Amino acid sequence: MPLERFDVIVAGLGAMGSATACHLALRGRRVLGLDRWTPGHVFGSSHGDSRIIREAYFEHPAYVPLVQRAYEL
Repeated sequence: MPLERFDVIVAGLGAMGSATACHLALRGRRVLGLDRWTPGHVFGSSHGDSRIIREAYFEHPAYVPLVQRAYEL
């Protein structure tokens, strides 16, 4: 399909890219999502032993219980 048939091209379909592509499509945009790896790979930014989740959030304290639950899961 020629590229001009898409309104948006999303490069990288990890957590943020997939959510972006999904929400754009729900809003009626023609979206092409591209990723270097096949689904289910372990190379994403949320994978690996060096990834961290912060338990303190400047934006709003309502995030803290969500983060604490994420640790449990």
